[in-house]
Amino acid sequence: MPILFTEVFKDNVLDPLISLLHTEFTRVPIHHDVEFKPHGSFFLRMIPINDNIVEQTTEDQIRNYAIMLRLYRKTPGRVDREDNFRQLMNYTDRLKRLIGNNSNYSPSSTYKWHDGRISSVSFQPDIDEDEAQYQCADALFECTVLV
Repeated sequence: MPILFTEVFKDNVLDPLISLLHTEFTRVPIHHDVEFKPHGSFFLRMIPINDNIVEQTTEDQIRNYAIMLRLYRKTPGRVDREDNFRQLMNYTDRLKRLIGNNSNYSPSSTYKWHDGRISSVSFQPDIDEDEAQYQCADALFECTVLV
């Protein structure tokens, strides 16, 4: 008998997170590319990090998911670097507040996740050579899903 499954990472975490981010950051392109691809002078890239089981019963599971939200801000010259960095800090603060306000996320009364949080922010992330033309900030989004 074939098993029935739901794409939990996509349906409960990735797609709802993209939708939530689009409500706050209407002019910031949001992508979830596996490899780095530039998308203008300011954009957000979602990088899935992990999917861990917290608890399993005979009927369901509690899973913890993590996605790195990397903000990119192009830095054309030394003069703009301080302003770009301030913008990155402002965006990460908005991101922390947005996720904090939606830590238990059930749009239209449809459960998606609980305990959503930005657990850490790094303003000095390890970046590839291709990303060096951007200032970056990494925000680690984590949430728990009852499956």
